[in-house]
Amino acid sequence: MRGAELRVLCFNDFFSANLGDRLLGRCLHHALRQELDCRIDGWDIDGKGAPTTESAAPIRWSAKNLARSLMPRPLKTRLNVRRARSRLLSQWKASVNGSRISAIVVGGGHLLTATTEYFPARLNAVAELARELGVGVHVHSVGVSHPDTWETAAGEELRRFIGDESVASISVRDGQSADYLAAAGVQKENVRFALDPGFLAAKTFRVEKRPPGQRLRIGLGIMSPAVVQTIRTARSGIEDDFWIAVAKHLVAAGVDVSLFTTGEAGDIRTAHRIATRLEEHGVAHDRGAIVPKDDSALVGSIASFDAIVAQRLHASIISYALGVPSVGLGWEPKVRSFYHLIERLEYFVDDRDARPQDVSARALQTARCELDEALRNRHIETCQDGVRSLASLIAKGH
Repeated sequence: MRGAELRVLCFNDFFSANLGDRLLGRCLHHALRQELDCRIDGWDIDGKGAPTTESAAPIRWSAKNLARSLMPRPLKTRLNVRRARSRLLSQWKASVNGSRISAIVVGGGHLLTATTEYFPARLNAVAELARELGVGVHVHSVGVSHPDTWETAAGEELRRFIGDESVASISVRDGQSADYLAAAGVQKENVRFALDPGFLAAKTFRVEKRPPGQRLRIGLGIMSPAVVQTIRTARSGIEDDFWIAVAKHLVAAGVDVSLFTTGEAGDIRTAHRIATRLEEHGVAHDRGAIVPKDDSALVGSIASFDAIVAQRLHASIISYALGVPSVGLGWEPKVRSFYHLIERLEYFVDDRDARPQDVSARALQTARCELDEALRNRHIETCQDGVRSLASLIAKGH
């Protein structure tokens, strides 16, 4: 088939409040269009048509809501899966409106996870849509969480998707994800490797790291400590006092400090709170990047730094794509896996052991050093190769 005859539906967590998710969707869409020269429709996997607002409507305690709150977890999961599937299929089929679809792509992002039924429900809806349309689903460059973290009923739904007849190919973004899929019973020979589309950020947004200035400028990527509690029982070692101490060390060393986030509401609240306390302590800082307008603004902010310190994985991926060195604060295994991949484990710090003075020293060190550009370019080309392989499967009708 010629590119002009192809139409691909590409599902991502496109309107997540975390702009890193939107960015990787845009990177994948852009790269696929270049390879296939065809129509790529980017759809949000939850059916959203715009970013969600911070607060949801308050729960009204009706008899129905009370009954749901008392349901056993497996029954509640099945109900939520059924409701999501019905809503999304109705919406997506109306959007397709009988037109010819060539393939469905799902990815990238940390989508093969089942700590709740959220992603399993939506992935199974995608699989059902694919079966009705008679096309294959290509799962591209996804992160996978360890099956031990999967909630029982949600895990069953996720395994159902992985084994669905519509799933034509699966690629993961790192070796750890491949290991986790193997632990879930998926044969490794059936899983390809494709780097996260965020590696293509510089190409997609046509942005590069700014030239060095007279003073170093280091960005502190703030994440709400509450996020860690959704992943593990141990508290995060990265709380307000940690960031304040890091900022003080850097400013004392003659560095311009800027706070930024990737757009999550909880992260933004935390960053504003830290900024207020820095003002109270008389610590100079810039808060202009705390609320990025969109993913382009996020990329522009990170490109303006000489280095960053961050917990959010996509802050580190974006910075690496742009040639900006980073220090990663680990709170979930995927962060360490990334720093292992780019051969910079000396700039990874587990959040439970992080000391402000040590992190500040590493940030200063990496800001004064260049990345291994040959290795970075190989990673970017490997990422592009992954998209080419995906495009080849689609073009061949697999």
